Amino acid sequence: MNLFEMEKHHTKTLWLLALLLTFSTVVWAQGTPVTGRVSDEKGELLIGVSVQEKGTTNGTITDTNGQYNLKLTSNNPILIVSYIGYKSQEVKVGKQKVLDVILAEDVSSLDEVVVVAYGHQRKVSVVGAQSSMKIEDIKMPTANLSSAIAGRLPGVVAVQRSGEPGHDDSDLWIRGISTLAGQNSKPLVLVDGVERSFNNIDPEDIESFTVLKDASATAVYGVRGANGVILIKTKPGKVGKPQFSVDYYEGFVTLTKKPEMADAFTYMDAANEAYMDTRGSMLYSPQYIEATKKAHGLLPNDNPLMFNPYLYPNVDWMNELFNDWGHNRRVNVSVRGGVPNATYYVSLSYYNEKGLTRTAEMENYDANIRYDRYNYTANLNLKPTETTTIDLGFNGFLSMGNYPQQSTSDLFASAMEINPVYLPLMMPDGSVPGISTNGDLRNPYADLTRRGYKNEARNQLNSNIRLTQDLGFWKWSKGLTASAMLAFDVHNSRDLKYNKREDTYNFAGTKDENGLWNDDVFDADGNYRYALTYTGHKDLAFDQGASDSRSTYFEASLNYDRSFGLHRIGGLLLYNQKIYRSSSDNLIGSLPYKQQGLAARATYSWNDRYFFEANLGYNGSENFSPEKRFGFFPAFGLGWAISNEAWWESLQETVSYFKVRYTDGLVGTDAVTGRRFMYLDQMASVDGYRFGDQNNGVGGWGFSKYGANVGWSTSRKQDLGVDLKFFKDNLSLTLDIFKEHRKDIFITRRVIPDYSGFVEMPYANLGVVDNKGFEATLEYTQQLGKKCFLTVRGNFSWNEDKIIENDDPRVQYPWMEKRGTNVNGRWGWIAEGLFTSEEEIMDHAKQFGEGHPGQISKVGDIKYKDLNGDGVIDDYDKCLIGQGDVPKIYYGFGADLQLGDFSVGALFAGNAKADRCLGGNAMYPFNDGSGITNLFANITDRWSADNPTNQDVFYPRLHHGNNANQNNMKTSTWWQKDVSFLRLKQLTIAYQLPKKLINQTFLKSARIYVMGTNLLTFSKFKLWDPELNTNNGTAYPNVRTYSVGVNVSF
Repeated sequence: MNLFEMEKHHTKTLWLLALLLTFSTVVWAQGTPVTGRVSDEKGELLIGVSVQEKGTTNGTITDTNGQYNLKLTSNNPILIVSYIGYKSQEVKVGKQKVLDVILAEDVSSLDEVVVVAYGHQRKVSVVGAQSSMKIEDIKMPTANLSSAIAGRLPGVVAVQRSGEPGHDDSDLWIRGISTLAGQNSKPLVLVDGVERSFNNIDPEDIESFTVLKDASATAVYGVRGANGVILIKTKPGKVGKPQFSVDYYEGFVTLTKKPEMADAFTYMDAANEAYMDTRGSMLYSPQYIEATKKAHGLLPNDNPLMFNPYLYPNVDWMNELFNDWGHNRRVNVSVRGGVPNATYYVSLSYYNEKGLTRTAEMENYDANIRYDRYNYTANLNLKPTETTTIDLGFNGFLSMGNYPQQSTSDLFASAMEINPVYLPLMMPDGSVPGISTNGDLRNPYADLTRRGYKNEARNQLNSNIRLTQDLGFWKWSKGLTASAMLAFDVHNSRDLKYNKREDTYNFAGTKDENGLWNDDVFDADGNYRYALTYTGHKDLAFDQGASDSRSTYFEASLNYDRSFGLHRIGGLLLYNQKIYRSSSDNLIGSLPYKQQGLAARATYSWNDRYFFEANLGYNGSENFSPEKRFGFFPAFGLGWAISNEAWWESLQETVSYFKVRYTDGLVGTDAVTGRRFMYLDQMASVDGYRFGDQNNGVGGWGFSKYGANVGWSTSRKQDLGVDLKFFKDNLSLTLDIFKEHRKDIFITRRVIPDYSGFVEMPYANLGVVDNKGFEATLEYTQQLGKKCFLTVRGNFSWNEDKIIENDDPRVQYPWMEKRGTNVNGRWGWIAEGLFTSEEEIMDHAKQFGEGHPGQISKVGDIKYKDLNGDGVIDDYDKCLIGQGDVPKIYYGFGADLQLGDFSVGALFAGNAKADRCLGGNAMYPFNDGSGITNLFANITDRWSADNPTNQDVFYPRLHHGNNANQNNMKTSTWWQKDVSFLRLKQLTIAYQLPKKLINQTFLKSARIYVMGTNLLTFSKFKLWDPELNTNNGTAYPNVRTYSVGVNVSF
């Protein structure tokens, strides 16, 4: 055989081998089954996932265990794995017989059908401004849901004003404030379609959380939608085997920031300086300061019997009120499942939190701050026929709070009133120290631990039933459904207060000329001698309060949704009414309050490209006279999905979605202040006439025309929005610009003179406020590997409100005009620094009632700007100096990273353009009758005569005693501080137990996590937590938590 023939033979052999290998591969692929499980990023097995062999009709779905089995029919098979709410995957099979798949959430797909007012709507067709968030994001160790949403949603301002257990709900606004001060600015909250509070809902029971912001989204709520709407839907049942879930955590709680108070030596140094400046002598002698140092180990103590902490105290009253650590825990147990015609969701949960205030062991009562809450939810979804559904829902809570008899705000106020050397914490024999003979200037520690306690019990039961009937029996009625719902809610509150007041004592000895105790403070046996200063009552006195309310709500509606080729038409027609009753001790208050209204919506889209929506609300409220009882609120919206145009196809790889939205319409509010039925005239007593030299008065009666002509307040809201998605939907951006003009705001007349003869100033619809702003949301998701997913998100919001009309009288100078300023604007004087010399004082204007410059003002005092140049600082020099503590800028950003079975998530939340003016005890040093108020530790940062030109200080010149220097205690830019902040709101690290391990147990999934909240705060303001609603630190601080928990399902 020659070389050519050998080569030819080998070539045939190689072709034959290749053909055999190819044939064997085809035969193996075409007849080989493949199996596996499909789960999400958290390891939860997914039921009903579509597993399709690409290019064929061969496919299957996962069973109740997330398992699939599929016999392959093609060469080089590729599986297409898809599920609603998740990004589809194409997976090459190769020679694998077991192929598990992890699907990543697809936010755009997940929101394909979103919650809207009175129903659901495809996200692609929504033209209104609304935001939603994942419920997993708000699973924080807090009893109050409102405290968990800060930084998560654009346009939602959430500020937590207190951390006290059971009283830690946040102040909420949607797109800022668009009404005048004192008027209702809170959003409408609907839970399962019924107006209810959401503060006490367990997060595990929530299916969706949606915020509606513009007129198109809220007009159907008419008089209740002006301040925005929050929609919460609890979890319904789900077809499948019963799935039990347990979420449990234990947490440790500490304060984010506790006010730091001056110690005894810092206090006495400042007090001597103030006393010397005001009265020419020292308040505390060097010998007294030395004795105090000896008593507290700062100097050698040669006589510990005389120099001890009882006689020479050094008490940090604020510190003595708090423990270092508290505790909270929560457990939620739920079961979800059902068959196609009957599904259910049932859950029970328990939350417990122990406060951080200290307590003393008492035999007959407990004053510990403790909050316990039990939640329950039961939703049953029935389908008796193919066209009929019945949804039953029950949920509620029972809470019990235990607190000291004195409110925490009173306790902290007392801690600001008493300095560290005024009293010992307790007397050596355990009795309560006190110097005041009338019970004033109380001991805050004794008030906390020895004054009694109170119980607060709350019970809420919510129930609703909804019947929905598909009316598509005929060709012409396809897409038409009818629905009716009845809800009945009951709320009960009971407060029990047990109070006592113990006797107070002071030491009975005398003091020498240096303020040191003499030996007569002890008796002959060496025991302390006491003098009774105040007689209290040692038995617990009982007091109680109660309130009850119940609400009945009914709605009936027709819904229509149908496609005709490229056209899609939808509609809603709804009637509702509400009757609310509450307990009252007077006849008017006990009468039921009623609302009723009609709502309508029409939607149209062509080829999911062009969208139109019209919304109507027609509502009635008994707050107004029959002639003005009903209001009409229309709105419309337009949308254009530009990316669905044929000419956009070349840009799809870069900009996969581009939609423009515009909405315009009216919403309203019937919120009023004052008495019921204000449109009715009432008889009221007046001062009457005056006669004779003695000016004797004769009483009289007159008509009170309180609100004869008042009606609705209406808002015109406009919104221009853009929705963008890039790079196959991995990057999404939403932008909204909005404007609101609210008119006819309900206010008291301010320009009617007293001699007009009105019994009381009437109300009228005269207020006008404008509000405008901007919102942006950015989110990026990327699968970095088979088990590696990254999500980065952020949102930013800004708004600016402006008073257009408030019925104020015309003012003398333009800077006094409140029109054109923001609603929460602060009015005061502009501080130009501190006086640095007598010459500067004499050359400046007289300040606040001085007969001549320098009569009261001294070097080191605050110098105010004379705006009108008349040489006098008075009310004519007041102007707008601040915006208030409701931020104008609010934002949040964070990231979630999953790497295999580990995941890390972080959220930062912050705000800007917020300020607060400080004042009150401790902030104005020594400004009470006796000049004994407490001081903050930063009192060392004060003006000093040793450096009179130093302007970079916190406190101006110190003075001592009541009204010793009112000049330095004015609302001014000197005391105004920026309370903006950025906070690490939440950090979570979790580990999902591997499926290999889980499969060996009865569990379906298990996750262990550690979580921290409020871990770091960055702010220029350092005295206390910048969110608190206090101007001198007298509020229960917010808390930082460290939690360890577990989620399991089986």
